[in-house]
Amino acid sequence: MEFIRAPFYQDIIKDSDPWSFGHVVNSNVPTAKFFAVRGIKEAVTASYAAIGLVNALALRDELFQLALANSRSFESFVLDSLCWVIAVITKRAWVDTPEEQRLAFTQTLCEDIVRHTTPCIGMITATYLIDEIAGGSKCSQFRLPWEFHYTCKTTFENVHMLHIFEAALKVIHRQLQRSAEMQHAPSGGSHTIAYERRSALHIADRVLNWAFTSSDESKVIAASFGHSKGRSGGGNTSKAGQRGSSRDSDNLDDGDGSGSAIFENEFRNRTPLFPRNWQSLLLSGEILTMFFSVYEATLSDQMHAYFSPGSTHLALQCLVQVSGIRGKDIFASADAKGSDELRAEFARVIMRNQLQMIRHVCSMDLVSEGSEDMVVATTQMIRRFIETQLEEPSSTVVANQRLHSLAFLVIGIPEAHEYFGEVSKFICMLLNSAAGILRSDMLQRVDDDFGDVDNYFVMQAFDELANAWSTVINQIREWEYLEEAAAGTNSGSNGDDKQVSNQSVLSSFTHFLVTTAYLIRSEYIQLRMLMCEDSVPSNSSRAETFSIDQGLLAKDYVVYEDQLQFFALLARLDLRTSLDRMYENLCSRCNALQEEFKSIESGTAGESYNQHTIDLLHEQTQWIVLMIGFTLCDSGTSERVLIPKPVLEYSAACSNTGQDLTVQCIMVLLKMLEFELVSPSSPLAAYGSPLLVETLFWALRRIAPVYFLLDRSDYREVSKSTITAFGSTGDGGNGSAIINGVLDLVKRTFDLWSAEEDVLQMCVSVLLALGQRTAIAREITSSPQFTPLMQYFTSNIGQFPEAIHGSIIEALALLACHSSSADHERCFSDLKTLILRSFSQVVHSSDFMARHQDARLVNQLLGGLDMMDGLLSAANFRNMDAIFGLFFEVQPLFEQLLTVYGHGDEIPCEIIQVMESAARYLDVSSLPDDEHMLRFSHCFRTLLRKYQTSAVGRSTSQSDTDIESLSKITSLISAISYLVHNEMGFAPNEASPSIPKAVADDFGETEVFGLYCVHVTADSSQLLTPNVLRIHIQLISEMAQYRMPSLIRWLPTEIWAQIMDVLLAGIDHGIYDIGHRTYEAISRLGAYVKVAGIGNAPAELRDVFSRGFKQLLSKLLQALLFSPFDVELVEYAGTALVTLGLLDPSHLQTCFQDLFAQGDSAAFAERLSSTLTKFNSDLEASDAVRGLLKTVEPIPDPIDSAELRQPLFEFLVNTRAVLRIK
Repeated sequence: MEFIRAPFYQDIIKDSDPWSFGHVVNSNVPTAKFFAVRGIKEAVTASYAAIGLVNALALRDELFQLALANSRSFESFVLDSLCWVIAVITKRAWVDTPEEQRLAFTQTLCEDIVRHTTPCIGMITATYLIDEIAGGSKCSQFRLPWEFHYTCKTTFENVHMLHIFEAALKVIHRQLQRSAEMQHAPSGGSHTIAYERRSALHIADRVLNWAFTSSDESKVIAASFGHSKGRSGGGNTSKAGQRGSSRDSDNLDDGDGSGSAIFENEFRNRTPLFPRNWQSLLLSGEILTMFFSVYEATLSDQMHAYFSPGSTHLALQCLVQVSGIRGKDIFASADAKGSDELRAEFARVIMRNQLQMIRHVCSMDLVSEGSEDMVVATTQMIRRFIETQLEEPSSTVVANQRLHSLAFLVIGIPEAHEYFGEVSKFICMLLNSAAGILRSDMLQRVDDDFGDVDNYFVMQAFDELANAWSTVINQIREWEYLEEAAAGTNSGSNGDDKQVSNQSVLSSFTHFLVTTAYLIRSEYIQLRMLMCEDSVPSNSSRAETFSIDQGLLAKDYVVYEDQLQFFALLARLDLRTSLDRMYENLCSRCNALQEEFKSIESGTAGESYNQHTIDLLHEQTQWIVLMIGFTLCDSGTSERVLIPKPVLEYSAACSNTGQDLTVQCIMVLLKMLEFELVSPSSPLAAYGSPLLVETLFWALRRIAPVYFLLDRSDYREVSKSTITAFGSTGDGGNGSAIINGVLDLVKRTFDLWSAEEDVLQMCVSVLLALGQRTAIAREITSSPQFTPLMQYFTSNIGQFPEAIHGSIIEALALLACHSSSADHERCFSDLKTLILRSFSQVVHSSDFMARHQDARLVNQLLGGLDMMDGLLSAANFRNMDAIFGLFFEVQPLFEQLLTVYGHGDEIPCEIIQVMESAARYLDVSSLPDDEHMLRFSHCFRTLLRKYQTSAVGRSTSQSDTDIESLSKITSLISAISYLVHNEMGFAPNEASPSIPKAVADDFGETEVFGLYCVHVTADSSQLLTPNVLRIHIQLISEMAQYRMPSLIRWLPTEIWAQIMDVLLAGIDHGIYDIGHRTYEAISRLGAYVKVAGIGNAPAELRDVFSRGFKQLLSKLLQALLFSPFDVELVEYAGTALVTLGLLDPSHLQTCFQDLFAQGDSAAFAERLSSTLTKFNSDLEASDAVRGLLKTVEPIPDPIDSAELRQPLFEFLVNTRAVLRIK
């Protein structure tokens, strides 16, 4: 490889001697040719300044002619490399080349493309040129600033790329004609056509995925900073420093999207916004139709294994993109009517061609070999088209009302009804095909390869269309709600006229949706029932697998939430029919279960047959329950979750309770629960289904807070049947009796399934959901069953899994707050006694120290801590004082437990969790006097000190990423953070506390000591774990805001050094929240140090701050100038940069001098110097900076980032344009 960089190569390039050049390239060894042309590329990119524009272009033209002359004699890999080098040289010289010469070369490429020689040098070169100028991951390393790449892109995309795209389309069109003429031609000619078609599709695919630049300043800024980083808690934790040199690794990928797979069809991955000058090509009906025709032609290329399925895949990618063409510019016209006409014509062409494609796909076996790409891509282009069209507003106004997007499609396109009808049939066929797999021999293979049918591509395709169909339904529902609101506010101003066009069209279309919804629902129900048959084991070997899988999988109402919400949308279109079907299915299976149970009791059927049938009936019933639960109400447990409007309207139309299937379905659910919850001593208990019981309680948790004891004032009209069944006694309803029945079902569940944690947890969640509704909670506490239920739980809580103890106590405490004063005191006393007994029985026993490692004792303590945590979670104004008193009472016990168990993980982790809940839920301001506030602070600090003493020196044999260890650290950090917010209230900072200063200072000491505990009880690797790092930096930011100067006064120097390291790790972090909090913390800390100063601090601390601020400034400047920075963080990071620059201007100047040293020309230094000079002058004139420097507040606010936005962006964009290298 050394020879390709040898000086004589550069001499050859400079001289551009044809003979010597030809002598090197025309070697008889293909590998030598390959490395020779690559050496030319290296030499040109490295020595372009010495070569000059004229010689570079001459070399490029010579290489191009060489490629043309030897297109059939050179090996394909040599020819590919030669075309790539031509593209690289073209881009390197692009900015310097006059526009006339650019156009001339583009024209040369286009002429060669249209000339269709094989192989087509123009086609290959144009493909590489598009990749190079796109600036993405396929772009070569030029070691040139971002500005160069951006300029190349802006000058290439609207003229040159348009010509190349047009030439590629001409090739596609001609090959389609030749294909038709050569249907019976020999394979050689067909082979050539397939090759040329695939080459042209490569260009079309790249163009249709191009990310266009924009004159919009915000777009330019976003492009200059690269992709936004992830907002999620997990994921990438890499930093710029871990990627090596940011100058070399920056790929300038500004979202070109080239080569994105057709299966990555999230709505955010939409078709680019094409400029208006692309209108004549992209909106041409002939060209749009041609894309569909070329896809059909690629299907005949199957005989050419080398090209297919590549050409078919490319054609499908293009179809997905053209189906989603959007934006104001591409549909722009002289008047609004013209724009709508363009959009209507485009939609008509797409609909017609997609109709043909849908019919073709539906005519084939959807699960046949090789159909996956076609099926999934077809559903994706349908979804892309529907969602894009419904997002685009219409400009047409009819009767003083803008035409709805869906109404515009239905009115303007004759094929619209037919199109949506075929889409609905396609949905049904996908479901039917999935059902067919369950009935066929394919089932075993699908289960082995994909786990189950739900993971097979037909169900992925169904999900695509379900999303599209949901968009249509939601658009209509949203329009109906808006129209109803408008009719209510404008009832006197010809409202009927305003609704004529939209209402007539959309009402008619709703009738169509109702018809299709019935078919889709039927297919989905049938599929789910068949899947239940597949999931229920029929032999012992499958039973074991079934048991393991069920333990690993998430709950069905979580995994299939999107599908069930889609089903609910369909069901609410025609509730009468859908509820009738679900009610019939539910009743038939309930009756069948009852018959099976009777046969078991009588012993008239074989055990194996009964068990399999019962399991199947249970599985099918739980799916019907899921469908009913999603249909009858939306998620949520707050006061304001209401009955859905379609359900209200259906119920109001029913003449009596017997006909109201809303009421009847809920009643059957309750009866089903009662039937399943047999006595534990009954022989039928062994045949019950904990999964079905859990699902029934899930449905009850969803339904009960919405329907039971509903507030009639929340609705315009509520049906009499709903009021009668679930209303209050005052309204003549039976709600009280229903609630009493639910309480009985809860108790029976704990009796029967006392070891099933998931079932009991869902059961308790029902109580918590009911406790959120004041009316229901009061009804429960006034019920004669509440006191026995309370006694039942407090007496038998040890028999239930420890994991639900806290939830039980929380539910009981929450409900008890709605009882009378005497009952509330009695209930709280019972709960307090229960919690204290769980500790005292262990801690005060004579042999505690001898038996303290006994698993039963540890579990009892963990249960008591969990109950204490649950009680704290239920804190409110009724029980706050009593819970404070209990916390003071258990504090000595917690100290003792930390002393005994401090070197472990479980007990300390639970105690820290209790402290977190205390800081979170107990309101310090509710305490009666300063003495009680100080006592709470002292208790907290005492526990922290005991925890710190016992934790220091603990064995580190466990992994640093151990879940319990990290959980303990996050709980400790959260506890301190909640304590800061709790104690500070609405106070702006430490200088203006919301409570007496003596108390505030004491809390400050506790909080600072808590931060100290975090650092001395955790190692650096744990603190840098993403989840820990996020909340840790948030705590540092809050302490910098609320606890200065206490933080500087009390926190040891070595901890400050660790905090600087943590802030350093947060700069340029891959997680948005971490970066945001880091820059916020730096700005607050820096503002205080700049204004208040730390001159009185020890010399060691001043050194730590000085060294830390220098490191932060250096890394932050590097990240802002070189990394693909999240544009939404620029304001925060820029404010931190300015603050650090004010703290140490000499180091900032040193950093700038290092930037000057990176340039190799006077022009570079001059431009960079002018940018920095302007930035400095802007800062000197900034009111935000001057305000910080002149503030007299003891604790200053950080610089307002909004006021620095404009100068920051100008400085960073202009500087990055020079420095950011690719």
